[in-house]
Amino acid sequence: MTHVFAPAPPRGLYDRRQSRDARVLEQRDRLLTATALVLTAGATPTISAVVNLARVSRNTFYEYFDDLEHARVAAVSRAKQGVARALTRVEISARTPVERRRALARAWFDWIDAEPADAALILQVTSRALSEAGAAFEAALRRSVADARALGVSVMALERSMITAVAATAEAFGRELLGTRFDSEANERTGRPVLERTLVEVSLRVLR
Repeated sequence: MTHVFAPAPPRGLYDRRQSRDARVLEQRDRLLTATALVLTAGATPTISAVVNLARVSRNTFYEYFDDLEHARVAAVSRAKQGVARALTRVEISARTPVERRRALARAWFDWIDAEPADAALILQVTSRALSEAGAAFEAALRRSVADARALGVSVMALERSMITAVAATAEAFGRELLGTRFDSEANERTGRPVLERTLVEVSLRVLR
């Protein structure tokens, strides 16, 4: 898994075929990604670090955000919306509960592969039972279980803690994938195929 962050092009070298609105959206998106990367880098986050990474001026940053906290909230919101969309999208195409569990696992890791900065931002451990990303996966699992019961496929009464436990597993596997993405040996041992297959197996065994 790789993530290529494209900083702003030098002054005067932007794509002139783009509309002004498209450039504004691209610039804001770039700043959000830079914010997510800075917030998860481990060092004390600063606006200077964000603008240096994005290769824009502080004035450009303040065109979009009031301060670093404003940018953080926007970055978290984008990430939460992104994972929710990724998981909801596959629910429509999955015809059976088993297909749906597999589709959810695949979509979960697809999102992490595609948006590692966003994933790292909302997979952070919090005081709650699940991270914000884990909570999105839990919500998708709940819909999957509810739909299976409505179809008469499953009549098993599930405690909330069982669904939360599977979501916590997805959360842990997501962090593991992020942590090994630059380690080829670790990827070979516990890379995405292994993690995805294990997550599906856990989901099917616990949430029959």
